[in-house]
Amino acid sequence: MSLTGSVSGINFGGLASGLDTEGIITKLVSVEKASVSRLTQQQAVLRQKADLYDAFKTQISGLSQAVGALNSATAFQAVAVSVGDPSVASVTTDATAQPGSYTIKVSRLAQAEKMSSAAQTDTSTALGQTGQFVVNGKVINVDVTDSIQSIAAKVNSLNAGVAAGVINGGPGQAFLTFTSTSTGLLNKPQLADLTGSTLSSLGMVSGSSTVRNPVTNGALGSGFTAATTAIGTLIGATGLGAQTIQVNGTGVNVNLATDSLQDVADKINSASAGATASVVASQTNGVTSYSLKIVGSSGTPTFTDSGNTLTSLGILQNGIGHELVQGQDAAYSIDNVSLTSASNTITNVISGATVTLLKADSTTPPSTSINLSSDAGAVAGRIKGVMTAYNATNAFIKQYSSFDATSFQTGPLFADSLVQQYQSTVHTTMLSNVPGLTGTYRNLIDIGFGLDSDGNMTIDDTKLQAAITADPTSVQRIFQNFGTSTTGTVSYVSSTSSTLTSSAVPYDVNITQVATKSQYIAATQKTGPNTTSEKLTFAGSMFATGSVDLTLDIGSTMADIVNKINSDPRLKDMLVASDNGGKLQVDSKKFGTNGRFTLVSNQSPLGTNSGVGFAAGTLTDGLDVAGTIAGQAATGVGQFLTGASTNTVANGLQIQYSGTTTGNVGSINFTSGLNGTLNNLLNSYTDFSNGITVTTAKSVRDQADSIQTQIDAINKRADDKATELRNQFAAMESRIADLQSQGQRLSALLGSSTTASK
Repeated sequence: MSLTGSVSGINFGGLASGLDTEGIITKLVSVEKASVSRLTQQQAVLRQKADLYDAFKTQISGLSQAVGALNSATAFQAVAVSVGDPSVASVTTDATAQPGSYTIKVSRLAQAEKMSSAAQTDTSTALGQTGQFVVNGKVINVDVTDSIQSIAAKVNSLNAGVAAGVINGGPGQAFLTFTSTSTGLLNKPQLADLTGSTLSSLGMVSGSSTVRNPVTNGALGSGFTAATTAIGTLIGATGLGAQTIQVNGTGVNVNLATDSLQDVADKINSASAGATASVVASQTNGVTSYSLKIVGSSGTPTFTDSGNTLTSLGILQNGIGHELVQGQDAAYSIDNVSLTSASNTITNVISGATVTLLKADSTTPPSTSINLSSDAGAVAGRIKGVMTAYNATNAFIKQYSSFDATSFQTGPLFADSLVQQYQSTVHTTMLSNVPGLTGTYRNLIDIGFGLDSDGNMTIDDTKLQAAITADPTSVQRIFQNFGTSTTGTVSYVSSTSSTLTSSAVPYDVNITQVATKSQYIAATQKTGPNTTSEKLTFAGSMFATGSVDLTLDIGSTMADIVNKINSDPRLKDMLVASDNGGKLQVDSKKFGTNGRFTLVSNQSPLGTNSGVGFAAGTLTDGLDVAGTIAGQAATGVGQFLTGASTNTVANGLQIQYSGTTTGNVGSINFTSGLNGTLNNLLNSYTDFSNGITVTTAKSVRDQADSIQTQIDAINKRADDKATELRNQFAAMESRIADLQSQGQRLSALLGSSTTASK
């Protein structure tokens, strides 16, 4: 039997000696650990301080963001809107709106087309119709069991821009209705019986048809998602057969089951019907669509469309059987300029403004004035964001730097050197003159900023708005980086926090290579119209990893090819085509390497095609501008030259050179507003890698971790000491127990001897 030991962490001792050996050990170990409590308190203080430095960094970042927000192009663009008669129109603006005054008159509001069927027996009786009809380029399949209720459901499931409804007026008074989901004349539903006669039987359409979307001497069809895919596939139709359409009395055989828009155009062109057909691309909200366009050589062609082929393509529009509300465009004028719009909400007439038309009269158009004026109050509100962020940081400092004169207790950041450094440097920078500024407004104090007795920033709102009204550009330059040029061919674009103020000596710009655009000239002169369809493919760095295919129709002249390239939504913003003495010329709209492109055809160059060929013609690649800024290295992209990272003064300064000569072409005088000077300072505190708050917090945490190492070492020594003492006491108890046992045996022997002698 052991006299001392441990069972499940419970120690037993003193069974032989009668001493509280475990109590003795606990007291001896507590002496050994006496310094742990003090070190733990020190560690907690350090970790709290490190967390506060992190929070301080967040506060400083808030101030940096508030100042940076005023460096945007629209920060100082704000307009107030006033409308003379709000019942005529309402106006909203965005950050790009500019001051201006306008007079608007409204003679007609845009309306959505609404039509109905003839009266039907009821809403649920089967119509006994079969076939397919087209709604805005999508096919509805009609079964013999369909009622007007089920047809309405099928139409609504397509989301084709038409809302179908049912009116139940009692026996014999049930009606199917179609309503365009968008206003405007061209948003009328495009309806056609493709197979069967469902629409005409219901009385939704009449037998007569007219050109749906007239253009000069012709018609433009509805938009489809592809130009070379079978039309039947695009609209979801099945079981279609060949049909004959007539253009100017000339028959053209087409089959929508197999023919694409391009196939239909080629067949019309091959028929020599006195009309030219082409596929036209357009773009809406970033989505490209393709439409058939048919133009007569002497006026709009005549069309015969017994199988509803042209109606399905949107070239023609069936008559409406029962029109409830006529679809129409809005008609209005702005400053006596007559305009129309498919919508009553107009976004592209007054820059940065959305005008909603509310009231109209064709006889006496109601009129109202619209006045957009500079809104100093809105700009002042944005500037006040700097004060709010500064005061939030100041409140944080006060909260954790407190001093109690009675108890002499201090906050964890009291007299902290980092905090004191921040207060001193930021206060000085914010209220000092911005380097390089001259005139009335050179610092925040000049426009109404100040400090109260608690160190909080204040703003005299009247003084601030007066400054914005009097000289908005000078106020803007207090906050924003800006540059001015000595010549019109050199212009300031942007800068970074590394760009230094040029002070009294501007930065010279020296050009060694002028930016140029890429150009392609076809190999062969065009002598006649295209005799076959031809595909041009545009690729190169301008198009990233993709390419653009453009189909040239049979009969295309040089003018047709030039117009098709220049009007294609995928190409028109990047390239411009022209006729160079009978040869096709294509120029990039972008300067430099980013504007480089390639152009090939799927045909050998001939006089009766584009003359482009497989790899023929002359291609000249565009070059980027090259030169120096302030006599030091700069990199060029297109017309834009940017100070290199090795440039010690103009690092990140970007200019645009639009001239055509080399050498010293001018200079830039650059001034860094508070966005540069203050944010450079604030970044020294908040930089993720080397910011003062970041490195200080890390240093404090390292100290806390070092204390933890000390605590761990003390605890280990104490635990080792406890083990050693337990072992020593165990040995002592064992020895005492042995002696006690021997004593008991001796006592027993002595007792036995005495009894025997007696």
